[in-house]
Amino acid sequence: MNGKFWGNVGFGAVLVCLVAFAVTKISASSGVEGLLLPEVKVSDSTAELLHSVELVRSAVMLQTTGHKVDAAFAIENRGGHDIKNISVLCTLFDAAGKEQGRDKWIVFDTVKAQGHGMFTFSDNRFISDSAVRSKCQIVDLEIAKAPLVTVHRGSAKVSGDSGKH
Repeated sequence: MNGKFWGNVGFGAVLVCLVAFAVTKISASSGVEGLLLPEVKVSDSTAELLHSVELVRSAVMLQTTGHKVDAAFAIENRGGHDIKNISVLCTLFDAAGKEQGRDKWIVFDTVKAQGHGMFTFSDNRFISDSAVRSKCQIVDLEIAKAPLVTVHRGSAKVSGDSGKH
């Protein structure tokens, strides 16, 4: 019994442990779909802001030809801060109510405090043709901060002896 034999035994033991771990994870979740599509969780910083920012309306429509997807979102900001980089996650379902996947859209525009915005997207995405219904929610957003540098455009005034050298 040399080092190669003990190395193979150790490798086999690690491999058996990994397979056992994978089997317990799959059986503990709601099958392979539950493992690949885990529950949606919102970050703590986003959860604090979601009481004042709301996804009022959402619609995801698949076109019959190609992989064209149209999405529209209406977002209302009742808070005191401007909001930007709003991530909207949509879960897609078939006619029987079975989940067909998820897709995310990011609104890079800013929704002003006490304002609202309507945002539309038209993308080529690979979404199941059997998806007929969607459920969307905001999963991430940021407070829009004032820029560090502002640029003022206009004519510059030159004082002193302009034109004389």
